[in-house]
Amino acid sequence: MRKYHWLSWLMIGIVLALGLGILTWLSARETIEFSGDAGSRTPQLQTQAAATSHEPVHLIFAGDAMMDWSVKEAIREKGPDYPFQYVREEVSAADLAFVNLETAVTTHRVKDTNQIYNFKSDPISLSGIKNAGFDLVSISNNHVLDYKQQGFLETLQHLEQTGLRYVGGGRNKEQAYAAQLFKIKGQKIKILAFSRFIPTGEWFAQTDQPGVAEAYNKNSVLPVIKRERAGADYLLVYMHWGVEKTHTPQQWQREYAYQMIDAGADAIIGSHVHVLQGYEFYHGKPIAYSIGNFLFPDYVKGAKADTGLLNVTLRNGKVEMAFKPYLIKHNQVIPQDQNYEHKQLKFIEAISKNVEVNGYSIQDRSAVTSSADKSLP
Repeated sequence: MRKYHWLSWLMIGIVLALGLGILTWLSARETIEFSGDAGSRTPQLQTQAAATSHEPVHLIFAGDAMMDWSVKEAIREKGPDYPFQYVREEVSAADLAFVNLETAVTTHRVKDTNQIYNFKSDPISLSGIKNAGFDLVSISNNHVLDYKQQGFLETLQHLEQTGLRYVGGGRNKEQAYAAQLFKIKGQKIKILAFSRFIPTGEWFAQTDQPGVAEAYNKNSVLPVIKRERAGADYLLVYMHWGVEKTHTPQQWQREYAYQMIDAGADAIIGSHVHVLQGYEFYHGKPIAYSIGNFLFPDYVKGAKADTGLLNVTLRNGKVEMAFKPYLIKHNQVIPQDQNYEHKQLKFIEAISKNVEVNGYSIQDRSAVTSSADKSLP
């Protein structure tokens, strides 16, 4: 009997050891990941290692791209890849690349007479954007409906046929105010887009009307950011806003940016004003008020021709930014020498608020100072 009693205790020990091992393994795995739509998310399990050892995610943001007038003629003569030949390598190297589509892409001829200038690009121009490495375009701006709803719907069709995703507009309100979700290196990244400069309220997306996501009413923006925050590791917001040809954002823009970050945005990236504006950090999260024109016809000169690629790195829950200057010239985005780059980066630092530019890196001066203080004996 003692023999069997000893064997029983041995079996119990083995079972307990196996159970403890399984529990230890599960505890190393257990973190919460969300799946499904924003309104119906269910928790699932993933490994602790995967949650803590993600590689950095590299994004690129570019400003306003308009392929009409002289750019259209250059594309017809030299092909759709011509405007982007000097940026293709850098853009293609990113995990995700974004640009604002500042034009209708259509053959429709009826203009919206609310506009002073109406922009219309050939459908083939989208293949140049795609071939350059861009994955996502914003259609939340003041030119995408230049040729009315028919031109807008044709634009959506051409984007879909080219394989370019779009955000900030759509065939109805639900689509216009939905984030685009990308799963990259185990991270869920959402991007929203809104416009605070639109020629008429007729362009606003409605329940049964195509259009763009407007940002005049903060109730159209802040609740959407709060909703889309759910299930996202990072949420970035593009804003089409500001006073044209000014290098300094308005106070209302600063306050709006703070509110968007408080609502759940991890970074704000803007354009529309046709020139570069400065940077700022709020609660450690970056705001790029305007990254300028990106591709425009050859009439742009001086500050309106100064452009660049905003490199965004998502690392360990933080958003880092770096800006690589370029110049718009001869219907292309062209790299310049070190003197030009240095001048542009020093100018950006000068027009920014509490920001330090190191190389191409845009840094929060208060964070840099804090780190330096901690290193003192």
